[in-house]
Amino acid sequence: MNFSEPFPLDRDSIERALNAMEAGIPYREAYEQLLLEVDDATADRTMQLQRESRGAWLLLLRGPCTSGARALFIGNALSGAHVPLAHHGYELTLLDRNALRLRFATLRNAALVPGQQTRTVCGDGAARLPFADREFELVVAEDGLPDPARGWGHDLEELRRICGGELLLVADNRFAYKRSTGRRGVFDVPSPGRYASSILTRRSERSLAGYRALAQAPGFERPRSFALYPDAREFTFVVGLDGPELRLELGPKERRNRWKILAQRFGLFPWLAPSFALASSRTEWRETPTRVERILSGLARTLGEPVPRVEHLVATRGNSAVLLTRGESSEAAAGSWCVHVGLSAAQRNQMQTHMQFLRRLANSAERCPVPEPLVEAFFDGVYVTCERRIAGWTAPQLTGELQATARTLSDLSRILSGLVVERDVRLDEALFEELLGSRFDLVRRHARVPSTEHTLDELRRTTRRRVLGRRLPLVIQHADLRSKHVQVRPDGSVLAILDWGSARPRDLPYYDLFHYLAHERKQAQGLTPRQMWMQARSQAQRRPDEQTAIDDYCAAVGLDGEMREVLEELYPVLVSAMVEAHWDFSRPRWLQRQFEL
Repeated sequence: MNFSEPFPLDRDSIERALNAMEAGIPYREAYEQLLLEVDDATADRTMQLQRESRGAWLLLLRGPCTSGARALFIGNALSGAHVPLAHHGYELTLLDRNALRLRFATLRNAALVPGQQTRTVCGDGAARLPFADREFELVVAEDGLPDPARGWGHDLEELRRICGGELLLVADNRFAYKRSTGRRGVFDVPSPGRYASSILTRRSERSLAGYRALAQAPGFERPRSFALYPDAREFTFVVGLDGPELRLELGPKERRNRWKILAQRFGLFPWLAPSFALASSRTEWRETPTRVERILSGLARTLGEPVPRVEHLVATRGNSAVLLTRGESSEAAAGSWCVHVGLSAAQRNQMQTHMQFLRRLANSAERCPVPEPLVEAFFDGVYVTCERRIAGWTAPQLTGELQATARTLSDLSRILSGLVVERDVRLDEALFEELLGSRFDLVRRHARVPSTEHTLDELRRTTRRRVLGRRLPLVIQHADLRSKHVQVRPDGSVLAILDWGSARPRDLPYYDLFHYLAHERKQAQGLTPRQMWMQARSQAQRRPDEQTAIDDYCAAVGLDGEMREVLEELYPVLVSAMVEAHWDFSRPRWLQRQFEL
């Protein structure tokens, strides 16, 4: 990382964004314009760096129960990892050597966490940091060990001096076999020769044992160690390395990877995991429960169930953290929970929507299997939703197994056809604008490519001519039904539909089933979004089980062939409208990049 520039952005781009925000342009608008001005690779790295879910380790810290605790974040101020600290009540100070990054972070945090002040200090590489002894309850060093070669003059002992509570070190493993490039889903997996060479050149990095030895010091407890998997720049799981809790999820697909299983069996995971997080508290804090322990204790009291153990901590792409727990008995329902914790203010609306639909569907005649909603409340100052954990696997674990996939599609066709709320409605002007016109408006506003805007205008005109006056059913729409949101048995039969945060109570039919079918093809064949769309809408390329699921659904809800074809053609617009309605900012040229529309 080059600390002389506002990585990954060039100086001119970030200065234009800063000038716009300081002139009164809202943060979201200025940030979206910034992403449009840079190349796609730079935009991808910037968005990845700023994801708030990179701070999911917050739940594992001891931290005081009251707001107003002081936290110091040392590293790239553009990181989204410190936004959850401010969101959850910390008085935040950022230390960075780049003034542009600090200015940007101050304006961003003010927009994302209104009412919270972010203090900034531009570091100068001095050996002694400009803070008093034990000034901060939490000190976070996200970019690994302090290193003079990268402009930091202080050392770990200096961090311990200013730490009055807990010190968190996020660092890369010297023996990591792969690393994120900073772009979502793009990893660097070296050849054996390059891997061996890289180990020799990573002089500022350590193994897990090395970091543990450096983090241990008089007055501090033995550091608690976690792997950020697959990489600190893009991790999904926080995996415990000290005991049985916080395991790495290994589904049926991973269990067929004999090298991964052998590595697990012989204890190689701590040696090869790309990134670590080590948390070390002052000894007087040793008995202080972690935030996740306090949340689970509060839930247990509310539900009258035993405090469960945490099996998995998941950092989602939607900037929330998910805790999957298990009670004293793996067979009993008590203590078996799925707990959602929002890591940004924007997540609260979707979490509330999710719980509203769980309650509606769990207590209605629609017969749509969903998790049992349990609690929606604040615990330890954190907004939390809790539902009963569902057994089985998420459907991606069975992707490629055609018999199981056919069973899932058949079940979904039947379940979704039961979500009709109005059987036979005429699509007049007002309803067209509500269901389709508003979506075209939203998508066009964010298209940002003239040829795409022209295509959208033409498609809107032809669609209006084709559908005005037609009759169709209206349904409860999940709106984001992908295979990861469907829990299944080993034979593919559906146990429950998860994650209703984007759901709509009265909307277009068929979209959910088509969306699921298209994404299942994408998973199985590694297709681009355009390819999955074109294949899914081609009757000649559908498998018999896919066509049967579609035909059965349309017959059950009363959707005619003409209207079905229109909805298939509109799929890029519908999915784009869904994401634009729920994203905290628009991704640059998303519709054109994904669907070449």
